[in-house]
Amino acid sequence: MGGGRLTAEDRRDIEAGLAEDWPYAAIARRLGRPTSTVSREVARNGGPGGYRAEHADRASAWQRRHRPPTSRPRTGGTPPPSTSTWTDSRT
Repeated sequence: MGGGRLTAEDRRDIEAGLAEDWPYAAIARRLGRPTSTVSREVARNGGPGGYRAEHADRASAWQRRHRPPTSRPRTGGTPPPSTSTWTDSRT
């Protein structure tokens, strides 16, 4: 299975497969991708009757440019202080 983002060529192949009424699984096999990748791509970009590769590629590029930066997990160092106020009543 392929990894990473869909390319413009992948999106054209999806559009062609939909035009030929291929099931998502057949399109996914042709691309070497999971079926869920194809179904999500189609669902977020117009559905089976409205999917356009060029529009989907532009939308994906816009989303990448406007996505907020991800926070990086803490590595090493001292853990943050506990905010718990629980005390052991046995002491």
